[in-house]
Order: sequence, then structure tokens, then C-alpha cells
Amino acid sequence: MDLRLSVLWLSFLLSCIHAEVHYHEFIIEATPLKRLCKTRTRITVNGLFPGPTLEARNGDTMVIKAINHAKDNVTLHWHGIRQTRTAWADGPEFVTQCPIRPGQSYTYKFTIEGQEGTLWWHAHSSWLRATVHGALIIYPKLGSSYPFIKPHKEYPVLIGEWWNKNPIDVVKQAMKTGGAPATSNAFMINGQPGDLFKCSSHETTVFPVSPGETVLLRVINAAMSNEHFLSVAGHYMTVVGADAAYTKPFTTPFLLLGPGQTTDVLLSAPTPHPIGSRFYIAARAYFSPPGIPFDNTTTTAILEYSLLTAPAVASTDVVSDNAPVATSTVDSNITSSPVATINAIPPTTTTSTGGSTVTTSGPMVNANAPTATTTSGSIVSTTTKITSSVTTSMPNSNNNNNNNNNNNNNNNNNNNNNNVQPNGNAEQNSGSSTSSNSNNLVNNNYNKMDNNLLPPPLFPLLPAFNDSQSAAFFTNGIKSPSPVKLPEPVTEHLFFTVGLGLYFCPHNVHCGGINNTRFAASMNDISFVLPNTFSLLQAHLFKIPGVFTPDFPPFPPVQFDYTGNKISKSLQSPVKGTKLYRLKYGSVVEIVLQGTNIFAGEDHPMHLHGHEFYVLATGSGNFDPRRDLEKFNLVDPPLRNTIGVPVRGWAVIRFVANNPGVWLMHCHIDTHLGWGLAMAFITENGFGELESLEPPPADLPIC
Repeated sequence: MDLRLSVLWLSFLLSCIHAEVHYHEFIIEATPLKRLCKTRTRITVNGLFPGPTLEARNGDTMVIKAINHAKDNVTLHWHGIRQTRTAWADGPEFVTQCPIRPGQSYTYKFTIEGQEGTLWWHAHSSWLRATVHGALIIYPKLGSSYPFIKPHKEYPVLIGEWWNKNPIDVVKQAMKTGGAPATSNAFMINGQPGDLFKCSSHETTVFPVSPGETVLLRVINAAMSNEHFLSVAGHYMTVVGADAAYTKPFTTPFLLLGPGQTTDVLLSAPTPHPIGSRFYIAARAYFSPPGIPFDNTTTTAILEYSLLTAPAVASTDVVSDNAPVATSTVDSNITSSPVATINAIPPTTTTSTGGSTVTTSGPMVNANAPTATTTSGSIVSTTTKITSSVTTSMPNSNNNNNNNNNNNNNNNNNNNNNNVQPNGNAEQNSGSSTSSNSNNLVNNNYNKMDNNLLPPPLFPLLPAFNDSQSAAFFTNGIKSPSPVKLPEPVTEHLFFTVGLGLYFCPHNVHCGGINNTRFAASMNDISFVLPNTFSLLQAHLFKIPGVFTPDFPPFPPVQFDYTGNKISKSLQSPVKGTKLYRLKYGSVVEIVLQGTNIFAGEDHPMHLHGHEFYVLATGSGNFDPRRDLEKFNLVDPPLRNTIGVPVRGWAVIRFVANNPGVWLMHCHIDTHLGWGLAMAFITENGFGELESLEPPPADLPIC
């Protein structure tokens, strides 16, 4: 054995020695939750909302036993985990498993391989993921370090969505009538809507920090229906990771996340903030299609500078001892001009608020922000609210009553488990280890202080809800940290249209869609239908006939002006089917994801299970290879598991099909998924055991 092979073998042995197995028990159960002044019963995991935070290291194995004590069927998906050879643990209902019936259980087992950063887990049945979700944090291996400055603290920040009605009833009603589901009543950060809502101020999530600390925020968009802008008053954010892949440091005053996406950011400020300083972390929807109702409320949490900081999920030992230690809140990547690292926008940011223009070249702090916003006209109406001697932004103190707004003409622009401790060491108790929910405890306990004794927080500037230019700027700013070797040559060139459609109802039947129709969605004119007798993975492995057909079209059956305004009505109604596309092991796949305007152009955050992909480019209009190939980033494209296809635009991705199994690709807006905006790949086995799907586990649920 030569020296190189000896070193590789030694590295493999060391990684096995340090790898750990984490055991968790997830009890899915009905739990009373009080939000927006009333207590309602919702489905949770272990009685927690959001659910438990899972923590592990690159190379560790997770074993999660899910016990269903609820009345609904359920499955769990570990969003972004590659699931190499373990497709049985991926979780989408009727794709890789049949659902866990009430009173039954199923154990998910998988190993994390080559991934570090922030992912998340969620239910993958009906709309249960509205309250059944949580963070999944992957630290570097022992002895390894972050490729960025060592933070003092880390906090998961989960953007969620709340309905006063049971979300399951909301989607059932929509599926019955064929109309769109009711918009949510509030967005949330870590399960709380924030103190702009009634009955919510004392429960607003608070993140305590000390002056001079560098803080890592792990932001997750767990919302059901919307992309979100997020900003932190008085601070810049330096993006250092996305979808559990490190990125080139990218400094920005705001984030954009589609449902399913994650972004890791280091907070920094031009000068350290003194004790007692308080700043809002605020998020609201990015929604650019005209004429469609959406939830335009704003959710908030508070970043508070105090000496009384409680432990966070930060890890002083997760990185190596020689990693650089932060000494101030000014990130080392920021030069004398805080926006010097931003190349896609001018050195100042202009934001319209109520007809006036605010121009800033510093952190996005809005001292005269609106107390109320509407989205019914071309100008956002505003008023101001002054509290004490400080003027703060209060987008709407009655936010929960201002949901169903129309973007009409605005297209101008603890439980009993052990956990990975804050020092990053995983405790194991003879096979019982559990998820951490320390963040929720820190925030809730800390927030019991008398807020009347504290200064009101400053509010950040956020891009306008339909600011597609800012959305494109942020998306284009995410890049891999260094040049990558792209897989080539491409052996599968695919072109998938993604968009909405309509089914026309008979005159004697009342349907809830526009002009007596039922809403639909499709990829390449196929509206995906899930089976209900076997999972697709079972049908594939055991060659069960009649469950699916392997004839998903590689190109649209009819070519047309995909983003035009005058699309033939003959193209509005897609064909229903359960069609899959077969890939040979090792295929290099490049897909053009083309948005359409058949009924209405919308953003579609497209998620691919079982793989990560490089995002080569995104753009507007119809993809034209003669014009758009020159836009491809073939040097340092980002590695993602979810990418937003812009309104009336396109995205191009590339990946290697080296993971045997059946893998769903779908829009992560759950309404669109329910309407059929999905398809699935069959990746065949390769050569030998290590390139083949593992056998199904003994406790795999039956249909």
C-alpha cells in the first residue's frame, strides 16, 4: 500500500472513531398552543413548537424513532440530507414510504456524509409541517473548524407560518372546492409572531448577546407558502453558508429565503452596540406576482445586548483550537465601507416607504418606519409611532387582522433526551440521546423580563414585498467559497416547465378557482399524482406494476412562449399522472427549470430530494441557450438543495445521479405541491453494494 493510500485509510479510520450515533424519540401528538390570543390544538413533536433541534457532526449517524400519537397519518423528512443508499429514511409520503398510521411507529436511520451547516426536518404529509418542523444543525468533525471566524454564539432562526384555523382543515377545504387555501394569519420567528401582534409581546423571541460578540444566525424558512426577506436593524449580515454548504463570504443588509432554504450568517455592526441596545429581527413575504392575495404581515424577534446572556447553541469546542476568535462584532471581511463586498448593488440602498425615499449606506435601521402597511395600491401607505424618545418601526400593531391583501397593480418593481451540549460535545447515555430545545428555553425564560423597563427596539429596513431586483441581487450573491470542479460531461439534458394551470368545471358544478375552475400545477404538462397502495420506492424495488410509469417527458410536449401574456387556453389544463424519469447511476444531469405564465407567474422554490446540485444561473423570461449560456457560472456556482425559479423566469442546475432510489423533485410551496407541481427520478443501482440501495428496514410502514 503506497503512502497516499495509507493516509486515506488512516483518515477513514479516524473519522469512524470520532463518529457518534445519536438516538432520538419523536412523539407526534396533539398539543395546545396559544397564539394570537387564543389556545388551539396543533400537532407537534414532543409537545414543542418549533420541534426539537437536532445536533450532530459531519460523519455522525442519526436514529430517530417516530411514534404517531396523533389522529393523522404522518411521515418525517430530513430536508437536505443526502440519504446515501438510505432512501427508505427520506420520508416523503407514498414516495419512499407509506405513512405512519395513528398508533404506529417507524425508525429513521441515516448517516450524515460530507455535509456541514444548517438543515432542518419537517413532516411530509398533508400540511402537518406547518407545526411539525425543527432545525438540524451539523457541526464540523472533531478537530476540524469552520472556514470563517469563530462565533461566540449560535442561534437557529426559524421563519414559520400560523393559521388560526387548523392547517389540515385549511388544505382540505381548498382541495374540496378547488380554490386557493386561506392565507395565514401570521408569520413567526421560532414559533412566535412577535410583539407587533396582539397578545404576543411577552412571548416575542429574544436573542441575548453581549457587546463585542460575533453571533452566527442559522436562518431557516419553514413557512408553507412564501419566500421571505429578513433583516436585522443596526447590523450587517455576512452569508457564510446555505443549505449546509459553505459559501464565499457575502455581506448584505438583508436575506432572501424561499421555503425550504437555509442561510448561515455572521452578524456584524460598524461599532459595538452598548448594553441595553435592542434591535428587531424582522421578516416579511417576498411576493411579486400581481393580483394574488398573500399574507403581508411582518414577524419580529429581538436581538438584545445585555450582560445577562444565557447560553446559546454555540460551540466553543466545535471548531479547532487554532481557529480565529472573534474580538468584535465587525466581521473581518468588511472593509472601511460596510457594503464594499457587495458588487451587485450601488454603495447605497434606496427604499420606498410611503411615498418618501430613504437612502442609506449604513446598516438598515429605519427610525421612521411605518406602523401600518397596505398592499392594495401602487404606494405603500404609512404612519409613524413614537414611543418614549425613540422612534421605532411598527409595521402593524394589528398585524393579525391584515392578512388577505392583494398585490393588485404593484408589479413595478425537553424533554427527557440527552443532547449535544453548547460546547459541542455529544452526550450519550447507553443508547439514549436526544434533541436539544435549549434555544426555545433560553428565549422564553429570558423574555420574562419587564419589557417596560427596556428601550424599544429599532426596526430594520426591508425590501419592498415585490422587489424582484433585490431578490435577484441576493440570489446572485451566493457562490461557492472557491472554484469547483463541475461534473461533466453532461449526459442528460432536460428541460422542465414549472407552473400553475386550471381545470374547467362543468356549469352545474361550483368550483372555487377563478371563473369556476379548479387550480392545478404541473411539470412538463404532467400534474403529479401520488399513489396510495404502495410507495414509489417499493414499487420500483419489487417491480410492482400499475403504480407508476417511467415515461416522464424530458422536454415539454408542446413548446410555446412560456412566459408570454397570451398563452392558449388549450395549454391551461395539465394531464394527471404518476410518471417518473429513469437515470443511470453516475449520470451527469443538467436541468433547465422554466417558469410559465399559463395561469399566473409565481416563484417556485424547487427542492430535489437525495441530491445537492450546482446552480449555474437564473434569469428572467424564456431560457434561450444562444443568449443565456454566457450567464452560466462555471467557476464557483453555489451548491444547493432548493432553488427559487423566478417569476416568469428560469434556473439551470447540474448534479450527479449517484444515489440509488426514488427521489422527489417538487415545489416547496405546499399548495403547489398539492396541486401537482412535482415529479420523481428513479436512480438505478450502480456496481456493487456501495452503489446500491440498502434493503428496506423491518419496520417500514405498510399502506
